[in-house]
Amino acid sequence: MMLTKRFVLLTILAAAFSSPAALAWGNHHNDSNCEKSAGSMLKACYFDVRDDLNETIASCQHIADRGDRWACYSSAYIAKGEDSEECGAVHEARVEACVVLDEDRYDPDPLLDPANMFVDPGTPVLTNPYVSVEEGHTYVLRVGEIGEDPEELVVVHVTGETQDVLDAPCRIVVDIVFEVSEEDGDVEYELVEATDDLFALTTAGDVVYCGEVSRNYEDGILRDLDGSFEAGIEWAKAGTLILREAIPGLAHRTEFAPGEAEDIIQYVTLTGGPTEDQGDEVDGFECDGGCLQTFDFAPLDPESTEFKFYLPGIGFVLAVGMEDGEVVEREELACVGDSLNTLYDAECGIGDAEQVDALLEELCKVSPDAFCADD
Repeated sequence: MMLTKRFVLLTILAAAFSSPAALAWGNHHNDSNCEKSAGSMLKACYFDVRDDLNETIASCQHIADRGDRWACYSSAYIAKGEDSEECGAVHEARVEACVVLDEDRYDPDPLLDPANMFVDPGTPVLTNPYVSVEEGHTYVLRVGEIGEDPEELVVVHVTGETQDVLDAPCRIVVDIVFEVSEEDGDVEYELVEATDDLFALTTAGDVVYCGEVSRNYEDGILRDLDGSFEAGIEWAKAGTLILREAIPGLAHRTEFAPGEAEDIIQYVTLTGGPTEDQGDEVDGFECDGGCLQTFDFAPLDPESTEFKFYLPGIGFVLAVGMEDGEVVEREELACVGDSLNTLYDAECGIGDAEQVDALLEELCKVSPDAFCADD
C-alpha cells in the first residue's frame, strides 16, 4: 500500500513538473537570483490556484441540487482560469522589477546593513524632507476618482510610541482610511483600512520601512490582514521607504515579503509637478516644478501604478493613481500640522469643532492608543 501511494505521488509530481509552464520554471541557469525567486513564486501561485480549485470543488460536492452543484463547478473552473492568468501577469511584473532594480539578491535587510546606523526617531540627527517621524505630526488626505468629489478621508498620525524591530527603534505611525458619506447634513464615516506602520530613521536621514499591521475592512467588518509584514518574521525584510538624498533614476524596494508586500519606488525627478492630464496642483501645496516625483508600483498588482509628489519640508502632497496607464484617482494633501489639533484647521475640510470631535470619536474606536484623549 505504501509503495502504491508513493508511486501515485511521484506520478502526480512528474506530470506537474513536465508541463510547459513547469519546464519554463526550471530554466534558471542564466537567470539572476531575483528572477529565480520570481519563478519560485510563480510555482507557489499555481499551486495556490489548484488548492483553491479543489477546496471549492469539495464545497460544491455538498450541494444537493444538481443544477446548483454544476454551476458551482463551473464557477470554480472559471476562477481557476482567471487566477492562473493573474499568476502569469504577476510573474512578468516581478521579472520586469528585477530589471528595473538591477538586482541579483535583495540582501542585506536595511535594518541589518552595517552601513546603516539608527537613531531614536524622537531625536533625529538629520530629518527627512519627505517623510516626518516626529511625534505628533499629523496630516489629512482626500481620495477620489478623477472628476468626482473625494470619497475617502485618510488621517495619518505619528505616535509617540516605538517598537524595536531587529534591534532598531521603529516609530509607530497610524494610518486610518474612512469612506465618507453625507445624509441630511450628517457626515458618516465607514472604516476601510487601519494600518500601524513602522518607520525607522538612519543617521543619514533615510526612512526605513520596518513593517506594518494592515487591517482591512468591508462594510465596517474586519475581513483580513493582507499586506501585513514585519522584518525578521517569516523571512520578511525591511525596505527603504524614501531616501533623504533621492537620486533620479534609482529604484529600490520599500518592503519585502514575497506574496504579501513587494512595493517598489523609483525616483523620477527632483523638479517635478503634476502634468495637465494628472490634474491640478494641490491648493496650498503647489509644486511649481519643485517636488520630488516618484513612480511607485507593486508586482502583486501589475495593472496599478502611481506617480507621487513630495514637497520638500512638507512631505507627501499628491498621488496620481493609474490603471493600464490611464489616470483614475487622486490622493491629495488637505492639511498638515504637528498635533491632532491640526484636524480643527479649516483647510482640513472636516467641518466645525463638533464634526471634528465626531471624527476623533471614530478614530478613538479604531486606534485607542493613538487617538483617545488622556483622562
